[in-house]
Amino acid sequence: MPPIGPHRPPCPALVIAALVACAAGALPPSTAMGQRIAQQFDQQSAGASQAPMTMTNGPSATSTTNLTPHIPRPVSRPGSWPGVKPGGPAGDNHVLSSIRARPGATLEPLDEQPLPPVGEEPGGVIQASFDEPADEASPGPGAETLGNTKVVARVGPEVVLEGDLLTPAALDWLAKVTPGLKPEQVRELKTQICKQVLPQHVDSLIVFVDACRTIPEERLPEIEKKVNEAFDSQQLPQMVKAAGLNSAAEYEAQLRSRGQSIDRVRKMFFERALAQQWVQQRVSSDAEIPHAEMIAWYHAHLAEYDYPSKARYEQLTVKYGRTKPRQEAWNQLAEMGNDILEGRSFADVAKERSDGPAASRGGESDWTTKGSLVSKVIDEAIFTLPTGQLSTILDDGGALHIVRVVERIDAGRTPFIEAQVGIKEQLTLDRRKKEMDDYLSKLRDRTPVWTVFDDEAGTGVQTASGISSPGTSGQPR
Repeated sequence: MPPIGPHRPPCPALVIAALVACAAGALPPSTAMGQRIAQQFDQQSAGASQAPMTMTNGPSATSTTNLTPHIPRPVSRPGSWPGVKPGGPAGDNHVLSSIRARPGATLEPLDEQPLPPVGEEPGGVIQASFDEPADEASPGPGAETLGNTKVVARVGPEVVLEGDLLTPAALDWLAKVTPGLKPEQVRELKTQICKQVLPQHVDSLIVFVDACRTIPEERLPEIEKKVNEAFDSQQLPQMVKAAGLNSAAEYEAQLRSRGQSIDRVRKMFFERALAQQWVQQRVSSDAEIPHAEMIAWYHAHLAEYDYPSKARYEQLTVKYGRTKPRQEAWNQLAEMGNDILEGRSFADVAKERSDGPAASRGGESDWTTKGSLVSKVIDEAIFTLPTGQLSTILDDGGALHIVRVVERIDAGRTPFIEAQVGIKEQLTLDRRKKEMDDYLSKLRDRTPVWTVFDDEAGTGVQTASGISSPGTSGQPR
């Protein structure tokens, strides 16, 4: 998915099967079945240790359907307690504790005392003046956390906070580039980061909301538990090491100083992993590509399969000018050519006496396509000379050359028999991308989305299909 982040792991293959079975209602809600699924997660959860595709990586602190807080009903107060409404219905005795010294006694007016002068308390104590909170350039404890709680988007029932988009990797980058910047410049950088990664984050959340809407709620905690175990055992140690720290506790302290936490990173990991695997179940077209469709695609893209002539060659060069007359350069190059004709190695002669840029490599040049060389006389020679034959002395103005073609491939076209494997892969990717776009389009139609950037340019943030479909290596958006 999202990309994203820097971490992109798929969930275990067995997790996918469990999700599909849950969504289809194929798994009975029995305890034995639940235990069996848990065992399967134990065996396969290592596959979830890489970070989900996609995304750029900000952790989410939003509430999800499987983490809805439960507020227990208050216990009614006994009828004899002060404040009970006479004859009130059962369960309606929820009153604040009495603040009277003697409950039930008559309230007596308090003696009015003159108020002290502003800024001064009795006894001559001067109240401290209010200090403005530290700005973003030098935030105090908790200041960054408050900034990260800014709501930047809503996706269905989910809320996206600024801290969800300012991932540990983004915060590392900000820590490196922001020293010395003004607070408004820091704020602008954060805004640009959020604006850049928000579309892929929204797409991921749309899919996550659809998964939570479809999967039976009682299944989600077990899935989350197993993915979290894999994160803690494999992904977290890698993140601690990448941060140059020695323990998860040190990493937690670093994250909290920047308004983040391991819990939030872990939660985002789960949401993106679930979204990635859920979308792969929705976009899993494995139908065979018809042969006729591949041939039609090939003929519609013939120009892409045409290739120009290319050659590898060796070159001897002697420059002439003010310090070396042309005739002297001619004689020197002729001697070099004769040495090769007499049996000396081309590479040895080039290393000893050539002035060309490839002299240190024995005069050998890499593959060159026709028309790509600055020197027209050399370009024409290497595409007309017989392979293995020394050219005559060539003059391109300022330097003399002798070249020899090592290998040459004439212009042509890749035949269909060689191109069909790549064509099949391309058509499969195109088909899955279309299915992905159609799926996300349906989700967007029924999932309300709002972002703080909606008023910009009148169109708002445009989400893109950044969750990679099965068999692709696309960036999380």
